[in-house]
Amino acid sequence: MVQYLYAAYSLKGSDEVTDPAQQAALDETSSDSWPHALLGIAREEMGHLMTVQNLLLLLGLPPNFEREDFPPRKDLYPFSLHLEPLSQRSLAKYVVAEGPAVAGGIDDIIDLARESAGAEVNRVGVLYGLLGLIFATERQVGEGGSGSEDWDEIVSQLAQAAYEQAPADGWHLPDSAFHSETVTQQADHEDWQVGDLRVHRIADRAAAALAIRDIGEQGEGPTNEGARSHFERFLGVYRGQGGMAAFPAAGEWVPTREVPTDPAVDADITEPRAKRWAELVDIRYALLLGFLEHYLLTAGEDRSLLTGWIFAEMRSRVGYMSRRLTAMPRGGEGTTVAAVPFTLPPALHLPAGKTARWAVHRERTEAAIVKVGEMQEADAVDHADPYLVGLLASDRARLAFIDAATPGPGAMTSFARDIMPLFSPKDIQHMRNIGLDLSQYETVRASAQAVSRRVGATGGRPMPPAPDQRWTKAQLDLFERWIAEGFPE
Repeated sequence: MVQYLYAAYSLKGSDEVTDPAQQAALDETSSDSWPHALLGIAREEMGHLMTVQNLLLLLGLPPNFEREDFPPRKDLYPFSLHLEPLSQRSLAKYVVAEGPAVAGGIDDIIDLARESAGAEVNRVGVLYGLLGLIFATERQVGEGGSGSEDWDEIVSQLAQAAYEQAPADGWHLPDSAFHSETVTQQADHEDWQVGDLRVHRIADRAAAALAIRDIGEQGEGPTNEGARSHFERFLGVYRGQGGMAAFPAAGEWVPTREVPTDPAVDADITEPRAKRWAELVDIRYALLLGFLEHYLLTAGEDRSLLTGWIFAEMRSRVGYMSRRLTAMPRGGEGTTVAAVPFTLPPALHLPAGKTARWAVHRERTEAAIVKVGEMQEADAVDHADPYLVGLLASDRARLAFIDAATPGPGAMTSFARDIMPLFSPKDIQHMRNIGLDLSQYETVRASAQAVSRRVGATGGRPMPPAPDQRWTKAQLDLFERWIAEGFPE
């Protein structure tokens, strides 16, 4: 997911080129553009991530967001993962890794992927096929009947190879491994209704098998689902498909900014202002991961606030600031620019205790407030930046919320903490241009019913407009809750 996001953020804006065809390929507002394709796939990977967390919870295991920082040392992936600018060479790896078992006409892409990776590129679909084997019984593997002959065939082939290595009964989870009582703790698909995001709540073996196959078929899979698959969309970017242009080969025009590969803040971003922004993005990334884990560790607490915070961090914090970073010089010679490091926090997972979890959020929020203060003090542009002013107000409101008491089910909403971050900077700028400032409490309160109709697509022009992602049910519910509670500031 972060690899695809990094590739999307590396692309130039359409205003940085003059050729009409190049502008169309880079136009984020067009469904036939490269950034739209990559960001859509990355969003769907978030759905896959949450479904995998639900599978872990079903087995009585804790959530897990671990990965090695780039480049990883373990040979666990289809190829060595790197945060790198999008190129035909990196695209080749993505096409092959996401490809179905049988994909004709891509021998040239396979060759380039092998050259780029320095080794054979393995298919992600094999991993999901192995999960299909492990979560099934030996009898189910033999009978098939999943509803997809292609899926049944790949699981059967993997089973034959697996049974040659160890007895069959060692490859299948027993009935006692499944903990159906965790279903209420699992990520709820209604909280993640964005585009074609697939988040499965899983109560038993049958539901696990369906979820694993569904993820496989969306694009990493041994079955080819056509235009909706990740494989087809990556292939469309590589070759050109429909109204989409083919990605240029090396030596042709360069559609990306000169971002570093596998950036580290201290080593690769030396320009002081860009470094401060990169450090702030890393703090926001740590907050995002913490909120995601907290969401999955609790069923009894009110999850709507956490859900709102998660989407705010994904869209209005990490996503927005990552794009801003690629417009900042990173130091050194030439036209090199900075990029989001996606650095994992030193203590990745939250403590077991509820109070201790909130203490981690408090520490990270305090760090974000301190960093913004440093940015405003060090640079006149950042001092007056309305985005940073709003971010500071939101974080201070969150800190006051945490400090007041250990949050619980009766916690009230807050405009600064919960509602204003629901609006992306693009939303705020767009509506400000037509006289509605969504960053101002009084304005949103006075227009709350109209805003509710527009974000809920029940009246007026929908907001945000396509192709931007619509609000999820959880976000809509949070906004309606704020109205019902009397518009708390």
